[in-house]
Amino acid sequence: MEEGRWRGWDNAEIYERFVRERRIYAWLNERLVERAAPERARRVLDLGCGTGATTRAFLRRLPAGGEIVGIDASREMVEVARAATLDPRARFVVGDAAAADRLVEGPFDRAVSNAAFWQLGDPREVLRALGALLAPGALLVFDVPAERVPGAAAPIHPFQVALARAIEARIGEPWVPTATPFDPAAFGEEAEAAGFAVASIERLEWEGPQGELIELMEIPAMIAPLARGLDAAQTEAALAEAKAASDPRERVRVPWLYFVVERRQAPRKRSIAAAQRAASPAQGT
Repeated sequence: MEEGRWRGWDNAEIYERFVRERRIYAWLNERLVERAAPERARRVLDLGCGTGATTRAFLRRLPAGGEIVGIDASREMVEVARAATLDPRARFVVGDAAAADRLVEGPFDRAVSNAAFWQLGDPREVLRALGALLAPGALLVFDVPAERVPGAAAPIHPFQVALARAIEARIGEPWVPTATPFDPAAFGEEAEAAGFAVASIERLEWEGPQGELIELMEIPAMIAPLARGLDAAQTEAALAEAKAASDPRERVRVPWLYFVVERRQAPRKRSIAAAQRAASPAQGT
């Protein structure tokens, strides 16, 4: 995850208010929890837990004797999660997902990550840590927006266009996305090498008012990667211009891919293709 991007009380407080007041994160969490078969879970790991929204969604379906541990690199996010989550079955830890095996003790029978897995760092390191924590047969369930997946069709919304134009007007050149794509095929090979198998990939679409996407960009950590090269005042002005040019009531669709990954008995040997990919420099950003 980009160093320091999610730190700060402004991020934690604005994010927590957004997930409580707007529907999109509740929608994402409901579908994530459903695919993790919560009624059969006993110990759950929530990676990139943020302010605890996914943890609380899982607690509503977790058996009485269960436990869920949330991990997030942002201390402020974790502090808000602790204050907002009163269920004694939950606890929270500050740290990186790739070091989870040094922060908590296994075994766990579930790991989940809502709207965060592609931000957790090198998937190989995250899978290595999970390999040490998840019991055979355990499930890893996470979601990724389709716009980050090469070849997965994802609509471009009017607000996205307006924001790109507003940023371009201030940087003086075409705006180019800098987000690293998430490649399901490459992930599948890395998963098999680490002792996991992708059981399913399911595409689901959230539909709702564009205003939710607009408000999402008011979280500093969300707008920062898009507004690289702009100072705080320029970023605020670009966001205000894009908001003024967009209808918050317009209905939009946002597709997501849901991954269900199963922990095998033992790691498989890395394929030649996966080994060559791991040894090659990263392609593009």
